[in-house]
Amino acid sequence: MAQIISATRTRSYGRAGGKRARFLFQARELLDAARGYAAEGRFDQALEVAYQSALRTAGARVAVSAVARRRRLPSSAWDRLALVGVEEKRWAESFKGYSRTRARVASGLDEVPGGDFVYGLMQRAAQFLDESELETSFGSFAA
Repeated sequence: MAQIISATRTRSYGRAGGKRARFLFQARELLDAARGYAAEGRFDQALEVAYQSALRTAGARVAVSAVARRRRLPSSAWDRLALVGVEEKRWAESFKGYSRTRARVASGLDEVPGGDFVYGLMQRAAQFLDESELETSFGSFAA
């Protein structure tokens, strides 16, 4: 029996879906590394890597959205994420606050924040990643 393969399905899920999967995989690895750094008391590294994990997750959400096809996008990953939808805007606002702290710690202008701050970021990044991975799983059944 002949098999029919939709060209539109391949086009819509192909590159963007692969990019999303790659970003989510990287985000999970970065979050695991952040947990390791935090366990060792290296909160500067944990802060940096947890923030990068959230950025990869944001990239995964943007990659499969209509926003990814726009020609003129904001340079900030959080501003791009906010354009995707209401829920994404809420996530973007929650992570924007960490951006300044991360930059100031990385440049040596501020001291490394305490464990509570870093664990808070790690928890938010984990929630964001988990939610994004669930959407991928449930979204694949919708087709």
